[in-house]
Amino acid sequence: MGGAGTAYAATFGNNLNGASSVEVLQVKYNGAAWNYAGSGYKNAWFKYSRNGKTLMYKTVNRGRVTGSVWDNLWDWSKSQTTKFNWGHSK
Repeated sequence: MGGAGTAYAATFGNNLNGASSVEVLQVKYNGAAWNYAGSGYKNAWFKYSRNGKTLMYKTVNRGRVTGSVWDNLWDWSKSQTTKFNWGHSK
């Protein structure tokens, strides 16, 4: 019996404004963005893209949003790398 493990994880920002990405079993990515009162920002967002195409984009003004995307299981070429970006606006 095996358990699910985290292949890669990254968190950006702080507890008031930021984003995170967790790669689960090297095929699924769980993303989140948050923005809370006192952060000094209007929003936070995250985006997953592959080969220049947006797979998912989520933004939040107050609170937290989450979303998941799956890796391309058929093509493991470099152009098919799943990328995570995040940002916020003042």
